[in-house]
Amino acid sequence: MTIDARLVDDAHDPRVGPALRPVLAEAGIGTWWWDAPTGRVDWDGTLEALHGMAPGSFGSTFDDWVHSVHPDDRAEVLATVQDALEARAAYHVEHRVDLGDGSVRWVECRGQVLTDEHGAVAGTVGCAIDITDRKTTALEQADTLTELRRLTDVQRRRREQLEFLARLTHVALRSDDHVELMGRIAAEAVPDLGDWCSIHFLPDGLVEPEIVVAHSDPARVAWAEDLVRRYPYDPDEASGVARVIRTGETEYVPYMDRAAVERALATATIDRDEALEILDELGLTSYVIVPLRSQGSIVGALQLVSAESGRRYDAEDVALAEAAAARVGEALAGLWTADRHRHIASTLQDALLPPVLPAVPGIDLTGCYWPAGVASEVGGDCYDVFRIDTGWAVLIGDVCGSGPDAAAMTSIVRHTVRAAARHGHGHDEVLSWVNEAVRLSDRDLFCTACYATLEPGPRGWVLRSAVAGHPLPVRWRAGSGVEHLGEHGTLLGVYETIRTTTTETLLEVGDVVVVHTDGITDLPPPHGLDDEGLLALVDEAATSAPGVAGIAGHIRASVDRRLAEDVRPDDIALVLIKVDAPPDGA
Repeated sequence: MTIDARLVDDAHDPRVGPALRPVLAEAGIGTWWWDAPTGRVDWDGTLEALHGMAPGSFGSTFDDWVHSVHPDDRAEVLATVQDALEARAAYHVEHRVDLGDGSVRWVECRGQVLTDEHGAVAGTVGCAIDITDRKTTALEQADTLTELRRLTDVQRRRREQLEFLARLTHVALRSDDHVELMGRIAAEAVPDLGDWCSIHFLPDGLVEPEIVVAHSDPARVAWAEDLVRRYPYDPDEASGVARVIRTGETEYVPYMDRAAVERALATATIDRDEALEILDELGLTSYVIVPLRSQGSIVGALQLVSAESGRRYDAEDVALAEAAAARVGEALAGLWTADRHRHIASTLQDALLPPVLPAVPGIDLTGCYWPAGVASEVGGDCYDVFRIDTGWAVLIGDVCGSGPDAAAMTSIVRHTVRAAARHGHGHDEVLSWVNEAVRLSDRDLFCTACYATLEPGPRGWVLRSAVAGHPLPVRWRAGSGVEHLGEHGTLLGVYETIRTTTTETLLEVGDVVVVHTDGITDLPPPHGLDDEGLLALVDEAATSAPGVAGIAGHIRASVDRRLAEDVRPDDIALVLIKVDAPPDGA
């Protein structure tokens, strides 16, 4: 705004009468007026005092007034006055006054633009008052409110962080294996902590990391997984996940500006144009990569990426990611170890079971092994079916305990039975061989077993069985009910001499025989079955299912209903025999 700086005497001003000035001064209200034709700017003594000036010291020029306004407020005040002049309207401003001693005062000014009879601007008149106390109070209240909001945001953020860490703990406790845990953790992080989350797990024993990627859009996840396949892990990469795993140092980019992009391109091992295309497609704005640790070793990295949301990570985000990684690393390593133990146990258990069962003409035959829960130790239950000179031999065994000793004993039992049977020994003698082998193993273990043979005869199939401390086999006959076969015998591996009884049973077409371990019946109360309950279960299964696979499935479903697999204390082995046709020549 340009104002002619010609001066006039305010005594000629009819709008601010001399009689009113003492009243205004008593109220602390200073006045001014500006005469447009002459350009004179006049302040009274009170207004000079408000600005920290001695009486009569105001220079009466526009520049003198501008200079009295605090430099930080001048532009806004001048714009307000200019708008009022153009609109021929009243105006209101609040601004600071620099008192010259380092202190400031707030003044509130209200002015009115005056016009002549032609509508031209004749000048302005107005008053000002000290509002320092009010303004200071308002500013303090605003500062207090701002601080309260900041503290509220801090508390909210801390609460969300604690809730996230608590969810990680809950997820870790509910995950059965490390792959499931990786997927759940990545899913938990999106979108609260990032638009993308990836977990790279590289424990000892792996050459390349296992990678799980999460994003709210499944199509984007597929795109990222394709990138992983196209650009395999390079342990020597100068930046990114490989560097974090190699060095154990967090990598953090708060804002992916052009300089950050150029740094990333400078260390990229792929073509620059390809890298630019990937970065453009990703659209990342910020990222943080933290190492996963377990017992002092680096086992991988957790990466959070902000893209579509435009979020920029800060130091608190980095601290949260590192806290999460501390929990994730230990949990993943623990489940990885458990997974390996389960794999070893599963491999060993498979080695203790026949890879396939022999085909017996006219017989529907199956064998099943159901481990106890998700235990990482090999169980003591086993079964076997193999050819002998007179027909086929069937074994069900149950070694007390689990783990390597039980596995070794299971192997001893199985191979002893095969050796004795192929030497042509009878049932009682086969079990005596097993008793001696167990006692001489020096493993302080015992076991139970049922040894049976299935042989073709002139009148049909002949089942001979002997039981040593083991549950009796069960026969089901269509329309004739269900029954136990044989007599109980002595536990194996405890006494030098055992007593067993061989029982002979003629099987007819349609008959079903179930040879099993006690995991089906001996469950913690009230989930177990007594003898009558077992017979009822077999009757129900054989009546409702057409073949041995269906009967086995029915029995397993019954066990699962009574006690979930993951909490069952004992494994289960069984062999099911169903006569579909008489033997040739019968």
